[in-house]
Amino acid sequence: MIIALRVPEGASIHEFIGDVVSSRRLKSGLIIGIGGLDYAEVGYYSPMTREYIVTQLRASTTVLEVTSLIGNYFVKPDGSVSIHIHVNLATPDGVKGGHLIKGVAKPFLEVFLLESGVDLASIFTHR
Repeated sequence: MIIALRVPEGASIHEFIGDVVSSRRLKSGLIIGIGGLDYAEVGYYSPMTREYIVTQLRASTTVLEVTSLIGNYFVKPDGSVSIHIHVNLATPDGVKGGHLIKGVAKPFLEVFLLESGVDLASIFTHR
C-alpha cells in the first residue's frame, strides 16, 4: 500500500508522519519525499561520543529545498512510532545532508509512505 501525504506549511515532519502512522494503524514501511523546509536540524553521528553533531539550518528569503528525503518508520512494542529520516537540502551555500532530527515544512512537503508490514521493530532493536 502506498499513501501520499502533503505535509502542510509549519508542520513538524516527524510529528505529522507519526500521527498518520498511528491514525491509519500502519505497522512499518519506507518514507520518501521532496519539497521544502523552513527549518531543519541535521545531524552527523560521532562514533567517538555516540552522539549527533547537530547543524541548524533556517530558510531566510528562500526555502531549504529538499532534493531527497528517505527513511523508514515502524510501531514499537509500546505503541510509539519510530521514525528515521535522512535528507539532502539545497541551500544558497550548497547542499547539506544527514540525519533529519527535526524539520518544519515550507511551503509543503510531498511524502509517500510505502507500507511494508514487516516487523521492523524486531530488526532495528537499537531504536
